[in-house]
Amino acid sequence: MRIGFVAEPYEEHNASGMGFVVSELLKNMLTQGTSHEFVIYSTSPIDRNFIPGTYRTVRLPRGFIRKIFWFFWMPREIDVLLFVAPLLPLLIPRSVRPIVICQELASQKIRPNGFTETLFAFIRDRVLMPLCIRRAKVIIAASDATRRDLQKFYGVPEQKLKVIYDGYQDLSRYAADAPTIDKALTPFFFFAGKVKYRKNVHGIVSAFIDFKKRTKVSVQLVIAGDYGGEYYEEIMKTLHEAEMEREVHFIGYTSGSKLYAYYKDALAVVFPSINEGFGMPIIEAMSVGTPVITSNISSMAEAAGNAALLVDPFDVSDISRVMERICTDSALRDELRKKGYKRAKQFSWPKAAREFLTVIG
Repeated sequence: MRIGFVAEPYEEHNASGMGFVVSELLKNMLTQGTSHEFVIYSTSPIDRNFIPGTYRTVRLPRGFIRKIFWFFWMPREIDVLLFVAPLLPLLIPRSVRPIVICQELASQKIRPNGFTETLFAFIRDRVLMPLCIRRAKVIIAASDATRRDLQKFYGVPEQKLKVIYDGYQDLSRYAADAPTIDKALTPFFFFAGKVKYRKNVHGIVSAFIDFKKRTKVSVQLVIAGDYGGEYYEEIMKTLHEAEMEREVHFIGYTSGSKLYAYYKDALAVVFPSINEGFGMPIIEAMSVGTPVITSNISSMAEAAGNAALLVDPFDVSDISRVMERICTDSALRDELRKKGYKRAKQFSWPKAAREFLTVIG
């Protein structure tokens, strides 16, 4: 089989969630699909040290319109084309079987903020996504929650959908080099992800303030992820009004051994997002034995199974009370560690890649 893979977004450093999915899926498909021929399409040059394996690369033109026409007139060199919904590509030869990767639907459930974001969401979700869905032969959803969203918002027939769970970043390889966390930060709750509305960082911070005011416990909150802009400033205003700026620490994008150390030493990972396609930080935390607090909606409850404490992400007091339970109940923390280790073993990128190759045929 000649398999084409559109590596967009392609990110080698500080990869976003979707960039990480693309690179890990591609690496593992190349490792396991040695009987196939691979062609990787990307606007950026592919680093073969970053993506090892046997494949041919093709550089795409920059610009949305140019990409559309490039794919329409592309050489008939592949049988199957994998790409991330919905932006690339909308027009491809009829001889090529398109398989669409859909991580999540967001703006259908979360109202965009501002004119630019609203316009982009309209074009992406009301114009491009329906075209993409009609053209796809198979749509692979990252969770059953995403599958249900595709049916709800776009009426995608069941036979066109397949659920393949993401893997997660195996942080255990960094254990030997993990730095010691500053004792001044401990004990602490931990969040890993970009500081933005969908991640409900405002909810985490508000719940933490409530927890601290009620319990007076000497616990802090560490937030690892890119931050800045109006949303971040509003959170800082909330912390200032509560006189808790020194209790919450924004440490920026964190990876490798440092990320492992924060996960490992945390009382719990707090991840009550409003919407996720899968929720990799949940499984990352479980894999190193850290208890998890996450949402009872979207894909997060699905990923967590019975190995996490579930909260209503819109209920600050609910999140706050569960923080207190975790903080004060060591037996509960031990139970969640054991369940988490077991749960994390059910997910991996090699497993995801095998299932993708099975769908491809």
